[in-house]
Amino acid sequence: MTGDIIFNVFDGPTAIAVCGGAAALVGGLAWHHTVRSQRQTVAPAPVAAAPRSVPRRDLPGAEPWVGREVLLDGLLALLRDVPAPTGGALAVRPMDSQSKIFVVHGAPGTGKTTLALNAAHRVRDEYPDGQLYLELRGDGDEPRTSADALERLLLRLDVARGDIPADAEDRAALLRTLTNDRRLLFVLDNAHSTEQVRPLLPVGSGCAVLITSRKALSAGDVTRPPVQVFLPDENEALDVLAHYAGQDRIAADPAVALQITRFCGRLPPALRIVGSKLKHRPDLSLARMQARLEDERHRLRELVHDDKSLEACLGFTHRELEESTRTAFGLIATLPVGRLTDWHFASVVGARRAGVAACDELIEVSLMEARDDDGADARYHVHDLIRVYAAEQYAHLPPDEQQRWEARLVRAFRNAVVHLAAQRAPELAAEVSPGQLDDLDGLSAAAWVSGEQERLQWAIARGRSLGMDTEAAEIGEALSYFLDDITLPLGAADWLFSAPSGARPRVRGSLRRARATAALAEGAPDTALTLLATGDADAGETTVTDPVDRARDEMVVARAHAAKNDFREALRHMTTAVDRLRTAQDSWHVLNSLEKLGEFQRWRGKPELAEQSQQEALRLAEHAGDLRARARLQRTLAETLGYLRRPEEAAPLLESAVHDFRVLNDRRWEGACLYALGKIYRLLGRRDDALDCYRRAEEIFGPMGERHWVGRVTNAKIRVLAGMGDLDEAAATASTALGIFRQLGDEMWSAHTQRDVGWLHLKAGRPGEALEPLTHAVDVTGRAGDAYAGAMAHHLRGVAHRDLGHYPEAYADFEAALTVYRSGDYEWNEAAVVHDLVRTLRSDGRTEEAETLNTATTAANPTFVRMHGRNGAEAVPDED
Repeated sequence: MTGDIIFNVFDGPTAIAVCGGAAALVGGLAWHHTVRSQRQTVAPAPVAAAPRSVPRRDLPGAEPWVGREVLLDGLLALLRDVPAPTGGALAVRPMDSQSKIFVVHGAPGTGKTTLALNAAHRVRDEYPDGQLYLELRGDGDEPRTSADALERLLLRLDVARGDIPADAEDRAALLRTLTNDRRLLFVLDNAHSTEQVRPLLPVGSGCAVLITSRKALSAGDVTRPPVQVFLPDENEALDVLAHYAGQDRIAADPAVALQITRFCGRLPPALRIVGSKLKHRPDLSLARMQARLEDERHRLRELVHDDKSLEACLGFTHRELEESTRTAFGLIATLPVGRLTDWHFASVVGARRAGVAACDELIEVSLMEARDDDGADARYHVHDLIRVYAAEQYAHLPPDEQQRWEARLVRAFRNAVVHLAAQRAPELAAEVSPGQLDDLDGLSAAAWVSGEQERLQWAIARGRSLGMDTEAAEIGEALSYFLDDITLPLGAADWLFSAPSGARPRVRGSLRRARATAALAEGAPDTALTLLATGDADAGETTVTDPVDRARDEMVVARAHAAKNDFREALRHMTTAVDRLRTAQDSWHVLNSLEKLGEFQRWRGKPELAEQSQQEALRLAEHAGDLRARARLQRTLAETLGYLRRPEEAAPLLESAVHDFRVLNDRRWEGACLYALGKIYRLLGRRDDALDCYRRAEEIFGPMGERHWVGRVTNAKIRVLAGMGDLDEAAATASTALGIFRQLGDEMWSAHTQRDVGWLHLKAGRPGEALEPLTHAVDVTGRAGDAYAGAMAHHLRGVAHRDLGHYPEAYADFEAALTVYRSGDYEWNEAAVVHDLVRTLRSDGRTEEAETLNTATTAANPTFVRMHGRNGAEAVPDED
């Protein structure tokens, strides 16, 4: 037949030559087949398996899989998508296998084995030749060897013990032979490594292997993408607890039950232990169980029931770590909870490469997980119960070893915070060797310090305990430059910023200034002034000689006077501070002093100067690349623009600031920006948006216990509600705000609220009742030197006097308000007062003077024309 084909295609000699070649090829193949057949006749017969018997189904029982159904359904779909065996030729290498191999991995206690066994039981019918289970002891001290595992599998496949080869490779080959044409499911539980499981893999296309491991086993040539088991969410965790404790007990007090799940870290074994305890102890209430779990120092000892223990679950993996990784992990676990990066591990072990290696090891065994992050430095998360366990193991180390590791970490924190503080205090740059902290270059100093503030406080405390007083003081000095970016515990400053004997003058000055600044934050301006006036008496220092230190002190003095409601002195001192800091070219402190200078200028009736100061400060913040300072300046500038009646420019600045503080996770400043944005939305006539901002601000400040800010937000709602026509609700809101400020002893904000109470009386047609609260506001703002707030109170009291027919008093109040507004760029406010003055002149029968003033103001002030007919007794202050 081949010859016929050849002679049909080719002609003459060509056909003869091709035909001869084909004949030679066929002859060669025939000879090769004969020789191969002869060899096979003399080769020994392979080890024979026993005849196929009843399918082996040796899956152990499994705890119920409660919740997380999506994860189980996904694994079931994978296991059911396995074709029938082909009985084809054997694969030479495991990587050529057609079997389906799935790895289920996750942290200790997340439920890997439970998931795998539940899935295996549900797909029994898809694997009619059997399901084989083998515990590989990968989480134990002695993982099972591949040879031992192969022997056990072959015995379960009915191979006689005497027929099992001695060599592991021969055992693996026999396993592949026996499984080639079968439909089997292998469950290899607690695998230690890819090398351990690689010889155990069948090759038949009808087989599937389900492997559980704490590691992802990322050998891509033998596995599909691994299936990661995550913790259940809060609702699923409640379901797990209810499954073991009983639905009725959980339903009786779901809030306490939810707290128990949080103390258990939502780990299924912990929930199972607690649920079983509750089930077997009817006398043990949920509240008592919550109390027993509350102290994390004793929590692990509560998570024991019968032969189950969470400590045992974690112990094998923890002991397997490299010694340096185990110690570094334990020390970091003792620190206040917060973000974790390569820097933390490198700082403990003393080298970046070793720190990264430690992180990789912890992630590989699922004691730590990596978090997605756009930054250059990777971020990690440690489960609370794993952290508690690691800290307990660290406590068993000899004290001298602990001190050696902790001293290294204290020095690392000192170097890091001093390096970052040098961006704000250039004289600190010489305190850290160049290139020593490359990992921190490019980071936002404020964001890093804010995130590490509790650990920096730990470093100060631990440094003192270790006799590292100099390092502790220098951490405090560097931290003092970030007091606007962090929140200190009440009363902590005196301890954190105390100077040891022998400290350098620069260090003493910075620590003293930090204590004064903290005193301001705690509402004690007189204490701040005393500290800055007397110097460091313990060190025999009574005056500050360094010009930069004097200028920085002057900033705090100005803020102290502002806190005492003495805005004249505040403006004077801050002006002096700005001049001195400019001379010293201290750019960071120039930025901060200009920010406050702008506020004081605005309060003193010079908003145009305030805008100039704050615009310059914003440019400096942008040049410094400090996101937090930029966001803060955007808020401050936006408030000034609101005073200047330019809300359309202010709104985008505040919207940007709200976003930035949310990114920075600074809830306090986010709330402050929402408060300011609500005022701007009110000026734009967007009252519903304003109320929404105030609601969001209250949701931030309320849980934080920020009573002062809650009062300010409450005060801001008064004008919105009244502007919407709800005078009763506005009056109730004013009463609430006034109660808060009186309770706090805040005279200035009580006066601001009294001014709004007086205006509500005016709007309700009760000018006689408006006089008392408005007079109180005039007196308080006058004593403080708050010119703008005083002008508003004078204006409204002038309206009350006018409506009562007290014309001389009305003229005096209007003139006082106009004096302030005409001294600054207050075109809108001036126009509003003139409208009420014209209305008063007409009511007083002085029509000619009224028309003259009306004509002159119309020509000079376009805003006056746009608010034609405005009556201060009806209009909302600050609104057209």
